[in-house]
Amino acid sequence: MVSPEHERSSNSPNARVSELKREGADGSVLRVHLDDGSLFVFSDDHPAAEIVLSLRDSPDPIDESVIERMAEAAEMYACRRKALDLLARAEQCRKGLYSKLTRKGFSQFAINQAVDSLETAGLLDDRRFAEVWARARLRIRPEGPSKLIGTLMSKGVSGSTAGKAVETVFQEAGEDAVDDALERALTKLTRRTGMDEKKLISALMRRGFPFSAIREHLMQHNRRDEID
Repeated sequence: MVSPEHERSSNSPNARVSELKREGADGSVLRVHLDDGSLFVFSDDHPAAEIVLSLRDSPDPIDESVIERMAEAAEMYACRRKALDLLARAEQCRKGLYSKLTRKGFSQFAINQAVDSLETAGLLDDRRFAEVWARARLRIRPEGPSKLIGTLMSKGVSGSTAGKAVETVFQEAGEDAVDDALERALTKLTRRTGMDEKKLISALMRRGFPFSAIREHLMQHNRRDEID
Protein backbone atom coordinates (compact mmCIF):
# COMPACT_ATOMS: atom_id res chain seq x y z
CA MET A 1 0.00 0.00 0.00
CA VAL A 2 1.23 3.42 -0.89
CA SER A 3 1.65 5.79 2.04
CA PRO A 4 -0.44 8.94 1.56
CA GLU A 5 1.76 12.02 1.57
CA HIS A 6 0.91 15.66 1.51
CA GLU A 7 2.53 17.46 -1.37
CA ARG A 8 5.50 19.71 -0.88
CA SER A 9 4.84 22.57 -3.26
CA SER A 10 7.53 23.73 -5.60
CA ASN A 11 8.90 27.23 -5.08
CA SER A 12 11.04 27.18 -8.18
CA PRO A 13 9.75 28.75 -11.42
CA ASN A 14 12.09 26.49 -13.38
CA ALA A 15 11.35 23.10 -11.80
CA ARG A 16 11.47 20.02 -14.02
CA VAL A 17 10.40 16.44 -13.51
CA SER A 18 13.40 14.54 -12.18
CA GLU A 19 11.66 11.25 -11.48
CA LEU A 20 8.23 9.79 -12.10
CA LYS A 21 7.15 6.41 -10.77
CA ARG A 22 3.99 4.36 -10.80
CA GLU A 23 3.15 2.74 -7.49
CA GLY A 24 0.34 0.81 -5.87
CA ALA A 25 -0.85 -2.72 -6.57
CA ASP A 26 -2.30 -1.66 -9.90
CA GLY A 27 0.19 1.09 -10.71
CA SER A 28 -2.52 3.75 -10.44
CA VAL A 29 -0.55 6.07 -8.14
CA LEU A 30 1.99 8.53 -9.50
CA ARG A 31 4.95 9.69 -7.44
CA VAL A 32 6.44 12.78 -9.06
CA HIS A 33 9.75 14.30 -7.97
CA LEU A 34 10.83 17.69 -9.24
CA ASP A 35 14.45 18.72 -9.44
CA ASP A 36 13.91 21.37 -6.75
CA GLY A 37 13.17 18.61 -4.22
CA SER A 38 9.38 18.84 -4.37
CA LEU A 39 7.33 15.66 -4.19
CA PHE A 40 3.74 15.03 -5.33
CA VAL A 41 1.84 11.76 -4.86
CA PHE A 42 -1.57 11.39 -6.48
CA SER A 43 -3.91 9.10 -8.37
CA ASP A 44 -3.52 8.77 -12.14
CA ASP A 45 -7.24 9.38 -12.64
CA HIS A 46 -6.77 13.08 -11.81
CA PRO A 47 -6.51 15.36 -14.90
CA ALA A 48 -3.04 16.48 -13.74
CA ALA A 49 -1.71 12.97 -14.36
CA GLU A 50 -2.13 13.13 -18.13
CA ILE A 51 -0.35 16.48 -18.27
CA VAL A 52 2.56 15.32 -16.13
CA LEU A 53 2.98 12.09 -18.06
CA SER A 54 3.23 14.07 -21.28
CA LEU A 55 6.02 16.19 -19.74
CA ARG A 56 7.92 13.22 -18.37
CA ASP A 57 10.91 13.56 -20.66
CA SER A 58 10.57 17.21 -21.51
CA PRO A 59 13.60 19.45 -20.87
CA ASP A 60 11.31 22.45 -20.37
CA PRO A 61 10.32 23.77 -16.93
CA ILE A 62 6.88 22.81 -15.67
CA ASP A 63 4.32 25.59 -15.88
CA GLU A 64 3.16 26.96 -12.54
CA SER A 65 -0.44 26.05 -13.35
CA VAL A 66 0.57 22.41 -13.74
CA ILE A 67 2.32 22.48 -10.37
CA GLU A 68 -0.86 23.88 -8.83
CA ARG A 69 -2.87 21.04 -10.40
CA MET A 70 -0.43 18.50 -9.01
CA ALA A 71 -0.72 20.09 -5.56
CA GLU A 72 -4.50 19.82 -5.79
CA ALA A 73 -4.30 16.20 -6.92
CA ALA A 74 -1.86 15.34 -4.15
CA GLU A 75 -4.09 16.84 -1.48
CA MET A 76 -7.13 14.99 -2.82
CA TYR A 77 -5.20 11.73 -2.79
CA ALA A 78 -3.89 12.26 0.74
CA CYS A 79 -7.33 13.28 1.98
CA ARG A 80 -9.01 10.19 0.55
CA ARG A 81 -6.32 7.92 1.99
CA LYS A 82 -6.76 9.47 5.42
CA ALA A 83 -10.53 9.02 5.13
CA LEU A 84 -10.06 5.35 4.20
CA ASP A 85 -7.73 4.92 7.16
CA LEU A 86 -10.37 6.32 9.52
CA LEU A 87 -13.06 4.09 7.98
CA ALA A 88 -10.82 1.05 8.40
CA ARG A 89 -10.72 1.72 12.13
CA ALA A 90 -14.46 2.26 12.61
CA GLU A 91 -17.66 3.18 10.81
CA GLN A 92 -18.03 6.93 10.31
CA CYS A 93 -20.89 9.28 9.54
CA ARG A 94 -20.41 11.95 6.91
CA LYS A 95 -20.38 14.88 9.33
CA GLY A 96 -18.02 13.14 11.74
CA LEU A 97 -15.61 12.17 9.00
CA TYR A 98 -15.74 15.68 7.55
CA SER A 99 -14.85 17.15 10.96
CA LYS A 100 -11.94 14.77 11.45
CA LEU A 101 -10.51 15.55 8.01
CA THR A 102 -10.93 19.27 8.64
CA ARG A 103 -8.88 18.96 11.81
CA LYS A 104 -6.17 17.28 9.74
CA GLY A 105 -5.88 20.48 7.71
CA PHE A 106 -7.42 19.40 4.42
CA SER A 107 -9.32 21.93 2.32
CA GLN A 108 -13.11 21.84 1.98
CA PHE A 109 -12.75 21.02 -1.69
CA ALA A 110 -10.57 17.98 -1.03
CA ILE A 111 -12.81 16.78 1.80
CA ASN A 112 -15.99 17.11 -0.26
CA GLN A 113 -14.40 15.19 -3.11
CA ALA A 114 -13.28 12.45 -0.72
CA VAL A 115 -16.53 11.98 1.18
CA ASP A 116 -18.63 12.16 -1.99
CA SER A 117 -16.57 9.46 -3.68
CA LEU A 118 -16.66 7.25 -0.59
CA GLU A 119 -20.43 7.60 -0.30
CA THR A 120 -20.83 6.74 -3.97
CA ALA A 121 -18.66 3.66 -3.48
CA GLY A 122 -20.74 2.60 -0.46
CA LEU A 123 -17.80 2.87 1.91
CA LEU A 124 -19.35 5.75 3.84
CA ASP A 125 -22.96 5.34 4.90
CA ASP A 126 -24.80 7.26 7.65
CA ARG A 127 -27.46 4.55 8.03
CA ARG A 128 -24.85 1.82 8.51
CA PHE A 129 -22.92 3.99 10.96
CA ALA A 130 -26.09 4.69 12.94
CA GLU A 131 -27.00 1.02 13.22
CA VAL A 132 -23.49 0.00 14.28
CA TRP A 133 -23.35 2.81 16.83
CA ALA A 134 -26.80 2.04 18.27
CA ARG A 135 -26.02 -1.67 18.69
CA ALA A 136 -22.77 -0.91 20.49
CA ARG A 137 -24.41 1.75 22.65
CA LEU A 138 -27.16 -0.59 23.80
CA ARG A 139 -24.63 -3.22 24.84
CA ILE A 140 -22.86 -0.88 27.24
CA ARG A 141 -25.60 1.59 28.21
CA PRO A 142 -29.31 0.73 28.18
CA GLU A 143 -31.20 3.64 26.64
CA GLY A 144 -34.55 4.18 25.00
CA PRO A 145 -35.17 4.88 21.30
CA SER A 146 -35.62 8.64 21.65
CA LYS A 147 -32.31 9.04 23.50
CA LEU A 148 -30.44 6.98 20.90
CA ILE A 149 -32.01 8.97 18.07
CA GLY A 150 -31.18 12.28 19.73
CA THR A 151 -27.56 11.33 20.29
CA LEU A 152 -27.18 10.19 16.69
CA MET A 153 -28.64 13.49 15.49
CA SER A 154 -26.11 15.35 17.65
CA LYS A 155 -23.42 13.46 15.73
CA GLY A 156 -24.77 14.79 12.44
CA VAL A 157 -27.03 11.94 11.36
CA SER A 158 -30.39 13.11 10.03
CA GLY A 159 -33.46 12.49 12.14
CA SER A 160 -35.06 10.17 9.59
CA THR A 161 -31.89 8.11 9.16
CA ALA A 162 -31.35 7.90 12.91
CA GLY A 163 -34.97 6.87 13.49
CA LYS A 164 -34.88 4.11 10.89
CA ALA A 165 -31.54 2.82 12.19
CA VAL A 166 -32.70 2.67 15.82
CA GLU A 167 -35.96 1.02 14.77
CA THR A 168 -33.98 -1.63 12.87
CA VAL A 169 -31.70 -2.29 15.84
CA PHE A 170 -34.63 -2.78 18.24
CA GLN A 171 -36.45 -4.97 15.72
CA GLU A 172 -33.37 -7.17 15.42
CA ALA A 173 -33.19 -7.47 19.20
CA GLY A 174 -36.80 -8.69 19.40
CA GLU A 175 -40.16 -7.30 20.42
CA ASP A 176 -39.13 -7.09 24.09
CA ALA A 177 -35.93 -5.14 23.36
CA VAL A 178 -37.18 -1.81 24.71
CA ASP A 179 -38.55 -3.47 27.85
CA ASP A 180 -35.29 -5.34 28.35
CA ALA A 181 -33.25 -2.14 28.01
CA LEU A 182 -35.60 -0.38 30.42
CA GLU A 183 -35.30 -3.18 32.94
CA ARG A 184 -31.50 -3.02 32.78
CA ALA A 185 -31.53 0.75 33.22
CA LEU A 186 -33.97 0.50 36.13
CA THR A 187 -31.89 -2.17 37.82
CA LYS A 188 -28.78 0.00 37.63
CA LEU A 189 -30.55 3.08 38.93
CA THR A 190 -32.23 1.34 41.85
CA ARG A 191 -28.81 0.40 43.17
CA ARG A 192 -28.16 4.07 43.86
CA THR A 193 -29.04 5.51 47.23
CA GLY A 194 -31.49 8.37 47.50
CA MET A 195 -33.37 7.50 44.29
CA ASP A 196 -37.08 7.80 45.07
CA GLU A 197 -39.74 7.02 42.46
CA LYS A 198 -39.91 10.57 41.15
CA LYS A 199 -36.16 10.68 40.59
CA LEU A 200 -36.21 7.24 38.98
CA ILE A 201 -38.90 8.32 36.51
CA SER A 202 -37.00 11.50 35.66
CA ALA A 203 -33.72 9.61 35.16
CA LEU A 204 -35.33 6.98 32.95
CA MET A 205 -37.11 9.58 30.82
CA ARG A 206 -33.78 11.33 30.29
CA ARG A 207 -32.50 8.01 29.00
CA GLY A 208 -35.19 8.02 26.33
CA PHE A 209 -37.76 5.61 27.71
CA PRO A 210 -41.49 6.38 27.35
CA PHE A 211 -43.34 7.37 30.52
CA SER A 212 -46.00 4.66 30.11
CA ALA A 213 -43.38 1.91 29.96
CA ILE A 214 -41.56 3.35 32.97
CA ARG A 215 -44.74 3.40 35.06
CA GLU A 216 -45.52 -0.19 34.11
CA HIS A 217 -42.07 -1.40 35.11
CA LEU A 218 -42.16 0.49 38.39
CA MET A 219 -45.54 -1.04 39.20
CA GLN A 220 -44.13 -4.48 38.50
CA HIS A 221 -41.15 -3.79 40.74
CA ASN A 222 -43.41 -2.55 43.51
CA ARG A 223 -45.59 -5.67 43.27
CA ARG A 224 -42.50 -7.90 43.48
CA ASP A 225 -41.29 -5.94 46.51
CA GLU A 226 -44.68 -6.40 48.19
CA ILE A 227 -44.59 -10.15 47.56
CA ASP A 228 -41.03 -10.37 48.90
